[in-house]
Amino acid sequence: MSESGPPKPAVPRERLDSLDAFRGFVIASMLFVNMTWNERVFHAQFFHIDYNAPKQGATFTDLVFPWFLFIAGCAIPLSMRSGRGQSLTTTQKLASAIRRGGVIYLLGVLLTVAGSATSSPLTWKDLFGWNILQLIGVGYVCATAAYMLPRKAQIGFVAAVLILKLLSFTAIPADFLRSTMEAAGYEPRVSGDAKPIGTGTFTHFDDAKRFFHLEHIKRANAEADAGLWKTLAVYIVGWLGMAQQFLPCAAIAVMGGWCTEMLTNQAKSKPQRAAALAVFGAMVLATAILLQAGYHAEGGGWLGRFTVPFSKWLFSPSYCLLAVGSGALLLAGFYLVIDTAKLTRMTVFRVYGLNALALYVGAELSFKVVFSKWQIIHPNGYSGALAGGAIAWAREWSLRGGANEQVAEFIGAWAFVIAWLALWWVFCWMLWKRRIVIKV
Repeated sequence: MSESGPPKPAVPRERLDSLDAFRGFVIASMLFVNMTWNERVFHAQFFHIDYNAPKQGATFTDLVFPWFLFIAGCAIPLSMRSGRGQSLTTTQKLASAIRRGGVIYLLGVLLTVAGSATSSPLTWKDLFGWNILQLIGVGYVCATAAYMLPRKAQIGFVAAVLILKLLSFTAIPADFLRSTMEAAGYEPRVSGDAKPIGTGTFTHFDDAKRFFHLEHIKRANAEADAGLWKTLAVYIVGWLGMAQQFLPCAAIAVMGGWCTEMLTNQAKSKPQRAAALAVFGAMVLATAILLQAGYHAEGGGWLGRFTVPFSKWLFSPSYCLLAVGSGALLLAGFYLVIDTAKLTRMTVFRVYGLNALALYVGAELSFKVVFSKWQIIHPNGYSGALAGGAIAWAREWSLRGGANEQVAEFIGAWAFVIAWLALWWVFCWMLWKRRIVIKV
């Protein structure tokens, strides 16, 4: 990335209220699906596909995380090429992105250990764990670096990441992967009907994911008496192996940046911008559907061995494109309603979206150290977690009001979810009323 050469055109300083609202919709969705525990009450779309379910696929819940990545990418042109970002050199912009990504990563580490730190000691190894914010932080830094390149290079980066990811699943012989993993003491974790291990089967995809996560190296070097430096080296190797996840995250974010540029294109009217974004989203979505069309766990589909399922576990190319295509269509819809039609300047979702990171950290941290830890008396007379007790008492009051068991269970689960959403909306509303926006 050179400091020389003609400067890239700045994105005009235009506030996208629709982007705030879409961000709020996604964070509200996260709050909702994180509380939908009862499978008898909530629809299957509000649960993840199990990591080892050979059928794979993607529910609404599976798309919430990559939509976060998409939105993080949407903000890159606004922060890097407009406002104060215009006056920064390339090095300064990258340094700013590294700082921001590092803070997000460390917040992710905090949330990862928050629930377990009261029962097991913290160690330096916790710094190498991966979760949502860690992937967003590293993916954001990689995406920002890629976005500073010329547009052709950006397209090349996205294409290279997705194609290499596809080839990692389909071009390496299944027998080689399995023998390498078994030699390191690896035991397959797939289950159900995924018995075939040939190229293109789910078992092969799962082996490939673990192979490129360098599980075989970690297992072969994980002796109990390895010593600090060898153990550290093994953890660093494993961390770098997650490039198979955070580089696709970065590709999603880069494509999100393209969407923002479509919506800030001053040469077109606002309806034309929305239409261009919708067409882009539809094309990406169609490509995603083609990549996974006809997939079955025993191998094959419309594209034969190159058919890959929508899979959050695998972070497959089809899943990445599904997230971008659906995210672009949703953003186009928000843009039409909020920025074009001006039906409202202030939405319920936008209140959430203006402080999305603070909301996510606050909700996750409070649940892990308060709502799932603090004890109250449940209707049965025994003590239990605050969250479970709230649900149990709502159910009990419904029963006392004459509801049957099924209705009471429904009311208890939904009452807690609605109260949870309302609690955090009030928190964000209070920040908004005081013009407080917490950023990193």
